[in-house]
Amino acid sequence: GVQAEDEWQTVFPLLARHYGETLRADNQRRIDRGEAPLPLDDTLAEALKVRASDLIRPTHWPNIQMIGAQLNLYWAEFQIPVWRMASRSWKLWSALTDSLSADGVLDQYDLIFLDTPPALGYLTINGLAAADIVLVPFGASFLEFESTGRFFDMLSSTFSSIEDSENIAARALGREELHFEWDAIRAVMTRYDANQQAEMAALIQSYLGPSLSPHRQDFTALIGQAGEQVHGIYEADYRDFNRETYARGRETFDRTYAAFKTLLLGIWRRDELARE
Repeated sequence: GVQAEDEWQTVFPLLARHYGETLRADNQRRIDRGEAPLPLDDTLAEALKVRASDLIRPTHWPNIQMIGAQLNLYWAEFQIPVWRMASRSWKLWSALTDSLSADGVLDQYDLIFLDTPPALGYLTINGLAAADIVLVPFGASFLEFESTGRFFDMLSSTFSSIEDSENIAARALGREELHFEWDAIRAVMTRYDANQQAEMAALIQSYLGPSLSPHRQDFTALIGQAGEQVHGIYEADYRDFNRETYARGRETFDRTYAAFKTLLLGIWRRDELARE
């Protein structure tokens, strides 16, 4: 039920604010050197006033809140490289993490999901850089399997390239080097039809190994109706289905969530032990 009217109700102002703060610091250094500062345009000046709390909206679940998204957010994919060219010192990949942390969001919530576009653009890079766990859903077809493999290749090469570029300067200045790490990366097979895709699924499993969740999301009537009515399967009324269809539809999601919860609790426990 959350609708974002424009990009100013999405994470865009948080990214713009992060750049604006970098530009303001760069300008102070320019002034100190006797150089003219770069102008702070209206977009950046407005973004500097925005905090995450201004964007977070309630949902019809009492313990879940969200920052919405809409098509205009994609404008960030064109604006971010322009900002990066103007300020090479701007750490664009950490804009989302730094902004959420500065506004206290990371301390206010037990769990934050970042639902990124299905492409490795600047928005997705920000989401991945902020994440501890990466979940990649894909269908059990050759084309989707191939695109998922390419995504993993691009993920590795993109973040390795960022590390290499940043660490040249870090080593020269004696700073701590940059390393991107995730606690877990899992591919999750969705819309699975055991009657037609079992052989393909076995092939995918042999390639991805433990990176692929063993629990496959069966495509059932429960899933189909949820997609048509734009709601989650846990909102579906069990009285709309026969008992077997409802139980089978819930079962695969329950198993997948149980595996994710085990992974999450293990990470939380590790962090707890580290603090102790």
